[in-house]
Amino acid sequence: MKKLHLLLLVSILFGVVTCQTQKVLVPTASRQIDASQVAGYHDEVSMTIAWLPYQDQKLVQSSANSWKVVKSDSGKTGKIPVILIRYPDSGDTIWLDMNTKNEVLGKLIKHTLMTQEPITHPLENYLQTNSCTKCHPKDVEVDFNR
Repeated sequence: MKKLHLLLLVSILFGVVTCQTQKVLVPTASRQIDASQVAGYHDEVSMTIAWLPYQDQKLVQSSANSWKVVKSDSGKTGKIPVILIRYPDSGDTIWLDMNTKNEVLGKLIKHTLMTQEPITHPLENYLQTNSCTKCHPKDVEVDFNR
C-alpha cells in the first residue's frame, strides 16, 4: 500500500513539474489617462437605424436604346433598414446600406470621427482622401499604414 501511495505521489509531482508553463515577461508600454482632464472634443456624429418603405420595381426597355423603371408585377412592398449618419453641427446626412461590410463601416466611422469630415459617396474615395494625417498632432507618432 505504501508503494502505491508513493507511486501516486511521484506521478502527481511529475505531472505538476512537467505541466507548468514558462511565463515569459514581455515589456509593454502603457499610458495613464485622466478622463477628468479632457483637452477637447471633436464634432458630434449621430447614428441611427431608419426603416425605409420600398416597392419592387423592374427595368423595362422602352425603345432601342432607352430603359425605364416601372412598378413590378409582383407588387411586393415592405420596409428595409438603413444606417442614417447625421452631422448635427453641419446638417449633413448620409444613408449607408445595411450590407456595408463591417470592416468598411468601422473605417468609415473611425475616419469621420477623427477627421471631422462627413462621409461621402463613393466610399472608397472618401477613405483615400480623408486621412487622419490631416488633423493628427504632429508631435504624436503613429503608424497610419496599420
